[in-house]
Amino acid sequence: MSSTQFLELVVSLSVQVAIVIIITHWLGRLVESERIQSRLWTVCYGILLTLILVAVLFPHPRFLNPWNQISVDHASTLLSIEMQLGKVLFWVWLGGTVLSLMVFILRAMLVNRFLRSCQPVEIRKYLSEETLDELSRNFNLSGKQQVRILTTNRLVSPFCSQLHYPYIVIPEYLLSFEPQKFNFIIRHELEHLQTGHPLQLFLQRLVEVIFWFHPMIWWASQQSALCREFACDDAAVQTPQEITQYLHTLLTIIEYGATEADETHTPLALVRGQSMIASRARRLTQIARNCTRQQPISLSGCAASVSLVLATLLAAFVWLPVDVLASPRANWSPWPSWSAEALHDFGVSVHDFETYNGRMEIHELLQHNKTRQIASPDLPR
Repeated sequence: MSSTQFLELVVSLSVQVAIVIIITHWLGRLVESERIQSRLWTVCYGILLTLILVAVLFPHPRFLNPWNQISVDHASTLLSIEMQLGKVLFWVWLGGTVLSLMVFILRAMLVNRFLRSCQPVEIRKYLSEETLDELSRNFNLSGKQQVRILTTNRLVSPFCSQLHYPYIVIPEYLLSFEPQKFNFIIRHELEHLQTGHPLQLFLQRLVEVIFWFHPMIWWASQQSALCREFACDDAAVQTPQEITQYLHTLLTIIEYGATEADETHTPLALVRGQSMIASRARRLTQIARNCTRQQPISLSGCAASVSLVLATLLAAFVWLPVDVLASPRANWSPWPSWSAEALHDFGVSVHDFETYNGRMEIHELLQHNKTRQIASPDLPR
């Protein structure tokens, strides 16, 4: 892949990503519940990763080509700028991606090491039989994928995740809570696991590593994180009357966290971020006042997911004509060399070259630009 092709790839993918995120946010406001909206964000992150694979493995459309109308002088100058910009962009992107990946791996290693220092806890000692029966009906508390409950005194806010097995880590001081408040915490964390939030968070982190430079990605991360907590808040309380007790539970954890510090990174913590806590509290207060949860315009999760996929298929055709060397004689770009070679190995013949000789075109344009600069020293280099 040349530097000009990489520049076109980054610009076009950035636009496609922004379109998919906006559509996901819009569809999320039409679904039936926060839980479905949270799952829609999981579909969104999977689609964003798929867009990357499609962009680097398949040809893309070329419906517009404004560069065939410009003069050779302008084309050669623009080519030099694009080649330099593409090289700089590649190394900047690669450096940021490597750094983001290292941070992601380091945090995962720290969490894994932290889990080995935690102690198992018997949840039956802290919940009533009625609550245990209810949780067993709604969540997987037995069997092969049994949820493991751990405890430690090095943690402020409870959190959950799923590596080799699903687990919930409870701070030691929360074990002294009354059964009702402890029930809220367990319900909240089990909803994270049942809705697949650890998988969503993993996909989100991968997207953040690749598109660390994209502001819409970080905005989407905030929106999906808030949606995750809204969904789990809904699962934690069953009646509007329980909301007051639930808010008191959150306030107790916040007060404890003001005097103590977490010793590990907790990606799905129950209490995280002042702005997020404020948003959750306002929402729960509004629900308690109205006594019913206000539902938006009804749209099923399946319909929303299908709509998002169809919209993504259209967004994948949004490919900005950045590359000056793109051939005006074809409506599609050639197949990338790595996927074309794989198809050739299976005897499938694909168009993997430009209509003209790309190398000769580059040589001619650059040679023309160099000659023009020598003849006119005052021109910018």
